[in-house]
Amino acid sequence: MRFAVLFPGQGSQYIGMCKDLIEKFPVAAEVFEEANSSLNFDIRSLILNGRLEELTRSENAQPAVVTASYALFRVFKDQFGLTPYCSAGHSLGEISALIAAGALSFSEGVSYARQRGAIMHRALEEKKGRAGIVVDLNVEVLNNIIESIQVNDYVAISGYNSPKQFIVAGYPSALRSLEKEVDKVGGQFIPFRMMPMKADAPYHTALMTYLKPELEEALLNLKFEPTCFDLWSTVTGKIIEPADCIPSILGNQLVLPVQWNQVLSSMRDSGVDLFIDIGPQPITRNLMKENPELPVCLAFDDEEDRKKLYGMLNMEVIL
Repeated sequence: MRFAVLFPGQGSQYIGMCKDLIEKFPVAAEVFEEANSSLNFDIRSLILNGRLEELTRSENAQPAVVTASYALFRVFKDQFGLTPYCSAGHSLGEISALIAAGALSFSEGVSYARQRGAIMHRALEEKKGRAGIVVDLNVEVLNNIIESIQVNDYVAISGYNSPKQFIVAGYPSALRSLEKEVDKVGGQFIPFRMMPMKADAPYHTALMTYLKPELEEALLNLKFEPTCFDLWSTVTGKIIEPADCIPSILGNQLVLPVQWNQVLSSMRDSGVDLFIDIGPQPITRNLMKENPELPVCLAFDDEEDRKKLYGMLNMEVIL
């Protein structure tokens, strides 16, 4: 069985992430201890006992999600002893994927995630734009609406989550126009301001260009190694090759859309039989249900799904 592991982005955080894993598996506790040491503050306490409002701040949420995702991956590896066929991560999740694939140390990766979160939070504080989700609309119709608005204003698709779910971002005036036009054709626009887990800023669009040099400077401090399994980038839509410049890819994350749905389809075409959501909450698994053409996805952070995985993957090892 060819399985792929998927890592979620910011917005999947919750208070109490990995509590049961820390209690049952020493390797998970070790990951949290390393995070505390690397970040020089008690992120474990924030994750397990803090306030959601504080955890959701980008400079906290991003290292927290990376920590939880890596802890889940380490437990998965210890339990099954299997190497994924390939991997991908949604935005921030690409950092988790690089760590899991051995291309980046956890210590450097979680520290960079905190820097990345602090840099990106500035766009929220400085009100450079807003964001939201469009649902129940196909991409051709949405692109036509966006093209008509861009004549006089700025809005763009910043994430392709599924065949009928898209993250959009831009100026508030453009998003108001978008909401009206989307409503006319039977779709729905849901502003991020109505979703407390989401950061309401124009990430993955040209409006973030002014922060790119600062992010690129932070990337200069990271050391990358070849991946030990294929890693699909949702920035380029392709497998990261040894000759690729990973810092350049990560820098472009800030201004280019997340090609999530496109990458999942390419992974399926490459022979993936099963997707495993390795991260806090089953957000990735639930999102993938919107695309019936993809193989099944099970969430390692869900107890029932975990039982199914033990059955499926252990059977595969025996066979």
